[in-house]
Amino acid sequence: MPARHPLRLFLFAACPLIAIGLYQDVELRWTFESALGEAGFAATRSTPGVVAEQARFAPDSVGGGLILNVADDALLVAERLSAYAGGLPEEAVTLSAWVALERTQRWGGIVSAIQDNGEAEKGILLGYEDDRFSFGLATTGADDGDGRLTYLRGRTPIRLGGWHHVAATFDGEVARLYVDGELDAETEEQTGRVLYDDSAPFVLGSYRDENEDYPVDGRLLEVEISGAAWTAEEVTRAFAKRAHLIELEPWTDLEFEFLVDPFLTWPTAEAMSVAFETTFPTLAELQVWPDHGAPEDARVLRASEPAALHTFRAEGLSPDQKYFYRVRATRPSGEALESEVLSFRTASSPGRAFTFVVVGDTQTNGAVAKRVADLAWMHRPNLVVHAGDLVDAGTNKRDWTDVFFPSLQPLIGRVPIMPVLGNHEQDADHYYRYMTLPEPERWYSFTYADAEFFMLDGNRSLADQSEQLSWLEGALRASEAKWRFAVLHQPPYTSDSNDYGDTLVGTSTRGDENVRNIVALLERYDVDICFSGHVHDYERTFPIRDGKVTPYEDGGVIYVTAAGGGGPLEDFDPTNTWFGHKKARYHHLVYIGIHGDHLELQAIDEDGRLFDTVQLEKR
Repeated sequence: MPARHPLRLFLFAACPLIAIGLYQDVELRWTFESALGEAGFAATRSTPGVVAEQARFAPDSVGGGLILNVADDALLVAERLSAYAGGLPEEAVTLSAWVALERTQRWGGIVSAIQDNGEAEKGILLGYEDDRFSFGLATTGADDGDGRLTYLRGRTPIRLGGWHHVAATFDGEVARLYVDGELDAETEEQTGRVLYDDSAPFVLGSYRDENEDYPVDGRLLEVEISGAAWTAEEVTRAFAKRAHLIELEPWTDLEFEFLVDPFLTWPTAEAMSVAFETTFPTLAELQVWPDHGAPEDARVLRASEPAALHTFRAEGLSPDQKYFYRVRATRPSGEALESEVLSFRTASSPGRAFTFVVVGDTQTNGAVAKRVADLAWMHRPNLVVHAGDLVDAGTNKRDWTDVFFPSLQPLIGRVPIMPVLGNHEQDADHYYRYMTLPEPERWYSFTYADAEFFMLDGNRSLADQSEQLSWLEGALRASEAKWRFAVLHQPPYTSDSNDYGDTLVGTSTRGDENVRNIVALLERYDVDICFSGHVHDYERTFPIRDGKVTPYEDGGVIYVTAAGGGGPLEDFDPTNTWFGHKKARYHHLVYIGIHGDHLELQAIDEDGRLFDTVQLEKR
């Protein structure tokens, strides 16, 4: 990949030209070009109000453009709108840009001056949602007291790596979105003046507010902001000036590499699933050989079709056996990529000792999730159980590729992970594409040595007569496992301070009322521990049966909240609950070892300190 070089920004700006009351006729134009074209890069030229010290440009043969990959590449015009001389248009506005996106995400910003925090929503945004362009707008006419945004989503699919002209206009009555010179969407939901938040940053190349930053991965060639709402003819003329760009072949600066390193799921005594993803489609193969064998004698599984994401199911293995594996991916050009030699152990047969870790709510804090995952890896467990909220937004692919998977390596490259759906997964396709799980996947069970895990979806109904509750009763009734664990995201019992009612000023349900429907079945079918996440703390209840504290040996079920994988920590009811036993406000993991009739549970914080332990003899 070329080295980064200084940026030259050509700025044509008049700010403001006319000022009438609160209205300012602002005309801004940024054009991003390399003065040396294919031959090289220009020296830094200072541009008023724009922070950009270094940049790279694409070749002129593919349309050039400023290359943006990460948050630091975005161009910060002003840290706060209140500090931006001249302000932005209010009565009418047009945002226009030539952009080529290489990877999209749930939220993305090309021009952003926005604050979208819960119910407080103000500002303006030209951006994209997944594979469509979008226009975000808040106005005085739709203000509900703290602002209200409308996100207008277009119909035209984004051609990844290819140029598009996108323009958003607002005339005080109608908001319109144009793509490549054609009207793509419109709404009359917003009226009046544009409603800005003075604290919003003004940024080119990212969706950014006080707690979010979703940068463009692609190229930016031109951005214009006008204090007038362009007509359809004016948009068409702006598009026509560079219309030749859309005929160019898509281009990317991505290197051929693993987008997602190899990782493991769904262990059994005879099989293991291996998945990985590359930046370009490939033909791929998986090589597997036992630790007493040799690589040249490896069993080889080959993909039949090119793809970026590959999942192999290695079957016919031996129980409790260590295996080595390696994956190889080859592009049509012949360029090949090969992983390092990795290893895994198949599931144990009944009667064998094993260990597993429980983590939950890794979400957005990759640094914390990495510390917790590395701590888990240090213990070399046989299995990783995830209690949901793997990512912050399941529909955002970059939450998976840029945060979750890197944070959990090398752990999940050598230890299989078995998750449940959290609310942040949003039931998105990414979860099902990446995670190979037993049917029906939304909920499922699996055995490992003397244990069976009943993995549930607390986002769907668990009420009486629901499909999931009926499945759970049948699976529990059929189970022959010595140890039984339920795992779901939302906790049936929790001493949390405010997820189920604000305990500082009022009452609480002290748990999720939907998932509490499983409690009677857990008690009836001798489940030992129910693990959950969602509430970002650690809690172990007293054993519970029939709505009261009951000794474990008399059938009490223990509920463990293990939601310390990375999400921001929460707190507890200031007064202890009737079931509350051990509580801790740490990022953490839960480590469990089982041999025969004996179980030991340890809760360990991110710094490796033991803060809770319990031992059970199987009743």
